[in-house]
Amino acid sequence: MGIGWNFPNNNCGQTRGISDAGIETFNGTEIQSLAREICQNSLDAIDENKDNVFVEFTRYIENTDNIPGYEFYSNCIDKAYNYWSSQNNQKATEYLKKAKDQLAAKKTFILRVSDFNTTGLLNPYGSGNDGWNSLTKVDGGSTKSGDKAGAFGIGKNAPFCNSYYRLVFYRTLNKNNERAAQGISRFISFPEKCDTEKDIRKTMTTGFGYYGDTDENMPIPKIQHLENICKRTEVGTDVFIYGFNANPAWEKDAICELLENFMMSIYDDKLSVKVQSQKIIDSSNLDYYMEIYKKDINKSYPFYQALTSKNSKVFERDFHGMGTLKLKVLVDYNEKLNRKVLITRTSGMKIFAMDRITRNIPFSGILKMEGEKLNAFFREMETPAHDKWEAGRYTKDKKLAQTYLKELKEWITDTVLSLSRDFDSEEVDVDGLGGILQKNNLEMQGNENSDKESLEINICELEVHQRDKKTKKGGLYTPNGEKIKGKGGERKPPRVRTVSTPGTLNPDGERGGSHVRHEDGGGKTYNSGNYHANPDEYGDDFAHIPGENGNFMGDDDNLGNEETTKNNSKYSYTELNKVRVIKVSENEYKVSLTSPKSIRKGFIEIVTIGENGQASKLKIKDARKLSGCSSIVKSYNKIHFENIEKDKKITFEFSLFDNRDYAMEVNVYEDK
Repeated sequence: MGIGWNFPNNNCGQTRGISDAGIETFNGTEIQSLAREICQNSLDAIDENKDNVFVEFTRYIENTDNIPGYEFYSNCIDKAYNYWSSQNNQKATEYLKKAKDQLAAKKTFILRVSDFNTTGLLNPYGSGNDGWNSLTKVDGGSTKSGDKAGAFGIGKNAPFCNSYYRLVFYRTLNKNNERAAQGISRFISFPEKCDTEKDIRKTMTTGFGYYGDTDENMPIPKIQHLENICKRTEVGTDVFIYGFNANPAWEKDAICELLENFMMSIYDDKLSVKVQSQKIIDSSNLDYYMEIYKKDINKSYPFYQALTSKNSKVFERDFHGMGTLKLKVLVDYNEKLNRKVLITRTSGMKIFAMDRITRNIPFSGILKMEGEKLNAFFREMETPAHDKWEAGRYTKDKKLAQTYLKELKEWITDTVLSLSRDFDSEEVDVDGLGGILQKNNLEMQGNENSDKESLEINICELEVHQRDKKTKKGGLYTPNGEKIKGKGGERKPPRVRTVSTPGTLNPDGERGGSHVRHEDGGGKTYNSGNYHANPDEYGDDFAHIPGENGNFMGDDDNLGNEETTKNNSKYSYTELNKVRVIKVSENEYKVSLTSPKSIRKGFIEIVTIGENGQASKLKIKDARKLSGCSSIVKSYNKIHFENIEKDKKITFEFSLFDNRDYAMEVNVYEDK
């Protein structure tokens, strides 16, 4: 058995260039990716008899010529440089020049990442594709199953992009008391000889190099230089990155990445981490580190607020017998929350953040997926970067995946919206204008902040149209602001009101007919169709105008002339303060407002503004008071009330007959 470096021949096969797809995946976020992938692997390898995984990051300065097999490896880089520079490959030449310069330096950085309370890498001397070989020889795949995080095997490339010369050594002491160590170079193809074209073809290497048993490229029990750096006496695995290329702020970068991606793991005491000179980060001091790096992890800090706040609400749901969904949500108008839900695995590791749920409620939440079957099901939908779910990746049953994905999203959305019933804020001060709900269409796409780790929901954006205060021309309008044309062109309809049930119109008591009642009691034919009218309990006349899908088109008070009520001498229009409208379910809304004066009796109209700026009063299905007033009574497209006090917050709820999204205006009128 010979011990040293071996770069296998490619047997006139594929030549490996410098742009390795697996390594390029992590370029630009080298240390962050390393921290994430290492801790993910360590959590997956936890010893079932242990409760907590400990991971340590330590950097050393060593003599460069102490690298195992230094001279041979340095010579290989020289050969690669000579070959690729002759090929006029600028990118490869520049990379290899930098590697040559780094190897020529007297000192080099080495980063050791070690885990404890894990099983170690199993079967290091076997021929299978699991354990040790899965890490060192299997390319583009993973043997992990169940709810383990890695499914594609590309995470093993993260250490190599942190090395100037793509050189990493592995060492393990596993639970079976087996020791193994081996160096791996995920490098670039080069010929051992360049004398002739035939020499180049015959001696071209694969680009992968192994330090250990050169006969079969197998590990050996011990590499002395690794022992000189740090001895391993406990079960676990070490990763030594030679030529560590991180910037001087690498400690901070690593810590921030750990806090962002493993906040839940640390909080639940499943993971503790030590980075160089820092104290061990664990559940006992997590709050301290979150506060120190609050500005650096501002995108994730609101999740920590949701996790730790005593005001957060917890919801649980069994998901088709596969496991439990646990959702923790904080709603707080005094905090700068991010309106997102963090999705995590059983281990607590972040998968991505789901956003665009609603903009009307300041909230942050965390969803924890518990159960091996549940995690395994959704893991099948993860992309290689682990930053979103795609139902099409669940090849066993794509339709089922789409259904469950939509169901999960809807449950989260409905749960968050239900919390709007508890809002108690006067933060928004808009004269007469209510809030707008943005309803999503439940198609999940990925991308949180145009960089990584997220889930994006396509939504139907609603625009707010500033209404012209001038009196509109007469006409009949749908709730979308479209004018209804009748016989003889567009005509200003008589004063009528919309009702939900037919009433009696004719003096003889017969139901039906093609008339509407005038305010003075007379009758007149208007277009065609069945219009029925009768006075309501407040003495007003109402007409039933059937519309599309059972909705009732038309407006109260000279249909289509939204200023008529304001100008009517029977009522006094009141400008409002601090109006807020929040949609709490498919067709239910909650309103808060204050009045600058006390009102003994009056009514409220909910008006929607169409794309053309026209306004229509919405038909109210139901209304109920919550606080601040009395005698809330629904009357078709009005909500009657009594006793509003000056500057006192009023809250009430109402529901519509449909669940379409409207831009809403809230108008209050005092009964003179």
